[in-house]
Amino acid sequence: MIEAGLQHSDPAGVRVPDTATYGTAIDDASPRNREGNLRAEINHLLARPDSTQRLLQACTDAIADKLNVVFARIWTLERGHKILELQASSGLYTGLHGSHSRIPVGHLKVGLIAETRVPYLTNAVLGDPRIQNQEWARQEGIVAFAGYPLLVDNRVIGVLAVFARQPLEPETLETLGSVAGIVAQGIERQRSQKELRRAIKENRQAVVSERRRIAREMHDGLLQNVTGIALQLRALLPSVRSAPDEAATVLERILDLAERTTTEARLAVVGMRHFAGSDDVVKVVQGAAERSLAGSTLRLEVDVRGRARTMSPRICDATALIVEQAITNVLRHAQAETVQLMLDFGIRRLRISIRDNGRGFVRDDARNGATHFGLLGMRERAREIGAEVRVRSALEHGTTVSVLVPYRSS
Repeated sequence: MIEAGLQHSDPAGVRVPDTATYGTAIDDASPRNREGNLRAEINHLLARPDSTQRLLQACTDAIADKLNVVFARIWTLERGHKILELQASSGLYTGLHGSHSRIPVGHLKVGLIAETRVPYLTNAVLGDPRIQNQEWARQEGIVAFAGYPLLVDNRVIGVLAVFARQPLEPETLETLGSVAGIVAQGIERQRSQKELRRAIKENRQAVVSERRRIAREMHDGLLQNVTGIALQLRALLPSVRSAPDEAATVLERILDLAERTTTEARLAVVGMRHFAGSDDVVKVVQGAAERSLAGSTLRLEVDVRGRARTMSPRICDATALIVEQAITNVLRHAQAETVQLMLDFGIRRLRISIRDNGRGFVRDDARNGATHFGLLGMRERAREIGAEVRVRSALEHGTTVSVLVPYRSS
């Protein structure tokens, strides 16, 4: 069916009393001048810094005022959607929540204009079989209708429509067509600016997240190790003079710590620069484990269970960094001989487990044990992708760190 307008009972807006005739307050300029001024005004309105809905409402207000139409409306269509959303209504009806606030593409007159991308213009509303609700048109004295698709690069982003009580002259129709083009460009510009603001916000959040990651790496690894090296060297000074042999043993231990600190610093830099760009979570996580154990005597065992599936690069990167931190903890604290890496693809989630056969530990979160062992950083990374980190450990029975990643996180 084709749409002609709204009935008196339509809750879409407040009806203006019939004594108010749109267009009578126009200045004494000629119609051509008025219509030229309207184009300039629409251009000016759409350049203002305001919300899209407010700007479009200002446009329909100007159209209803300058072109002597009963009412004017603008619907917009989001990319990939099939429903036109009413954004602005001026003149006889001003509300946005009535029966015509959402029109499927291809339905009613407005939806058909969006589907065909062709304007529909008539100065004979009464008797036009394509115009719905002839009784309403007769009661209101509606004579003319003009509807224009709002096009950008031949893509429909909305519809502009007006009703009038007198025939629409060719000059007026030309103006409406020009205004439709201006409005379409204005809507597209607003959307582009909105997407740009969203991208800037996401980039800012990414920068903040990266700063937090660097802070975690510095706190959990570099700062603690450098502090430990300084303390041990200071404590060693008296022994250098009195017991050189014992001092040499301590120096070897300090050198080992310094070498591990260098390795962790290198891993931190790699983590800062490394983005997998891959959706093969098995390959990415195993590669992270192998890099972390490079140069060590620990033996790596890898076990993949279930039907492997791809994950987003974002998930792959986050889980790789968690695995690197877990294995770094094994190298620093566990005194282990073997590390087992298991990826278990279950029905609803992926479980990644890092198990060592080292000395284990007794957790005491009240004494910030979670922070000391890097668990805080791992959990923060996990939360960023909707995952969970669990830790199980016992003295002399090793430690298991598990990362539970729901598939919906991908």
